Amino acid sequence: MADVNLGILGVGNWSKKLASTIQNIDNANLLTCFSRTSQTRKEFAHKFGCEPAISFDKFINDRRIDGIIIATPHTTHVDLICSIAQCKKHIMVEKPLALSTKDAKRCVELTRANNVFLQVAHYRRLLPATRLLYDNISNNTLGKIHLIESNFSRPFGPDPNRPWRDNEIEAPAGAFTALGVHMIDNLIYLGGDVQSVNALSSVLDEDSPLDDITSVLLKFKNGAHGIINTSLRLPFIANLCAQGNLASAWSEEDGHKFFIQKINEVKRTEVSLNKIDGVEQNLRNFCNSIIHQIEPETNGEEATKVVRVLEAIVESSAKDGLSIQI
Repeated sequence: MADVNLGILGVGNWSKKLASTIQNIDNANLLTCFSRTSQTRKEFAHKFGCEPAISFDKFINDRRIDGIIIATPHTTHVDLICSIAQCKKHIMVEKPLALSTKDAKRCVELTRANNVFLQVAHYRRLLPATRLLYDNISNNTLGKIHLIESNFSRPFGPDPNRPWRDNEIEAPAGAFTALGVHMIDNLIYLGGDVQSVNALSSVLDEDSPLDDITSVLLKFKNGAHGIINTSLRLPFIANLCAQGNLASAWSEEDGHKFFIQKINEVKRTEVSLNKIDGVEQNLRNFCNSIIHQIEPETNGEEATKVVRVLEAIVESSAKDGLSIQI
């Protein structure tokens, strides 16, 4: 299998996770990196055995590079994607793709026009329990779906080591840009397109400007309902549940445990699963898209649906839960 040569843009903590994961993929080579600060990119390059680019222009025009991974603050994504696309490099960007639907569509249009793939890192739909949940919905094991609900929370904030993530501009609706977007993608993946959104978001502690708890009620176009709760203050939980008129099923422990309970049963049954590293699988998918010229599953169009729901959540929460049509 052909090798894929990659560059990474941004050298923060998550970039280090990505770089170390790339080392587990035989046909992926991290050749170069770039960040605004010379010393930090040199330290990153030394640690992960790649070259520090001397400038952004040199980085995005490096002819050796097949694809570039963007792991930078949310507000930078759009301009970076547009610049990289015009250099004919395939792109994997951390979520969310953008903070507005207009900007997300701009990214999609420009990557299409330049014939490059755009993959957004909504990797939690790849996790085994979530995949099995999708299969059970698709094969009608659960019957007609009435409700899909999720809670994704963890005690991430506030954190002086990553101050941009605690900025209201970078993180509208509290935890939704860091955590909740994963569950927006999962609910769209499982339930289909969204019709309307109602959201409430509140500050409960005073040491950060970000909302501490955000709760969202969705209505899917097929009539089913969805619920998402997310917080950067609460103990870790990453669960999904789909409830139909024949059975209910759960993706728990961040997509690594699966349970099912049929309508005539009083207890859940666990189904054993093989664990995977979702971050690694996402990177493997990016490499495979480049090698085999296959459209990414979590492409720009799919990610734009997530951005539209995120945008509606921000709008609805600012209006105390007023229903926003998608």
